[in-house]
Amino acid sequence: MRKVRAREWLAGIAVLAFVAGNGTPALAWGSKGHRIIGEIAARHLPARVPGFLRTPEAAVQIGEMAREPDRSRDAGQPHDGDSDPGHFVDAFDDGTVLGGPLLATLPSLRQDYDTALRAVGATAYKAGWLPYSVMDGWQQLVKDFVLWRADAAGVKYSKNKADKAWLLRDRRLREALTLRDLGVWAHYVGDASQPLHVSVHYNGWGEFSNPEKFSGAPNFHARLETQFVEANVAESDVAVRLRPYRACGCAIAAHVAAYLAATQSQVLIAYHFDQAGSFDTATPEAKAFVGERLAEGAAQLRDLVADAWDASAHGSLGFNPATPMADIEAGKVDPLPLLKN
Repeated sequence: MRKVRAREWLAGIAVLAFVAGNGTPALAWGSKGHRIIGEIAARHLPARVPGFLRTPEAAVQIGEMAREPDRSRDAGQPHDGDSDPGHFVDAFDDGTVLGGPLLATLPSLRQDYDTALRAVGATAYKAGWLPYSVMDGWQQLVKDFVLWRADAAGVKYSKNKADKAWLLRDRRLREALTLRDLGVWAHYVGDASQPLHVSVHYNGWGEFSNPEKFSGAPNFHARLETQFVEANVAESDVAVRLRPYRACGCAIAAHVAAYLAATQSQVLIAYHFDQAGSFDTATPEAKAFVGERLAEGAAQLRDLVADAWDASAHGSLGFNPATPMADIEAGKVDPLPLLKN
């Protein structure tokens, strides 16, 4: 989902279905695209990820929940105003966000990101904060996995029947919460694979230097990610393009920056296809381009889930002092008091 300015909505009213506040959200990849990304990623999680995420039922649930951030639209204010900017980031061609912070080296905190944008006459609400949606969701998933690990270790080592029953209940609850957190977060990971979600040229080239005379057609966004995908892309077209797992070996901020930079590099390609009418006639090359973008969204989601699981092994539980997960999983510390408090 991302905002579309009012004049652009009026011109593209046939494909943009609703108005919220002072802009109109468009459906990023549409329901079909987000569902495909979520399901394919879930079906290709590595074996080391807990089994409750690798069942056929879990894949379907993740695919369905990946649509949820768009389905929750038009709930009212402040919900809508605080939700929409999480789906996009308006980056200039020079790699800056509206002439402010560099996409490659964003501040750690969204508050500092907003401060940097205000220094150039913009705000986080105008620029969007998709990178932070991806980073925040990943960190929540790591914490979900930490809590699941603690429950699992407690069940393994506990000799008290009542304690074990409590831990089993808590683990089942954690699994439901993890599925929900992962599924909703999958939406934003998918958004980050759509070139028009990481560029100021998000729905037509706009009032920018345009030496290649790209069209300003206001409905490009919806034509690409919703209409084209619905009519021309099957799940098999995406699955066949899924690349192998690739560990980043880096901090989540660096991973997200590299992902978004790679997606932004596809903006010109998308506009060249549109300029040639390739999306309208559904050429094989256009189909391959969109299939690859969706496949990269699925690959990134799979990789980020696997990396979150690996990171959780180095997590901790409790406060002042925190207990290392390694001690809990080795049976050195009973996690029950930490989980109950």
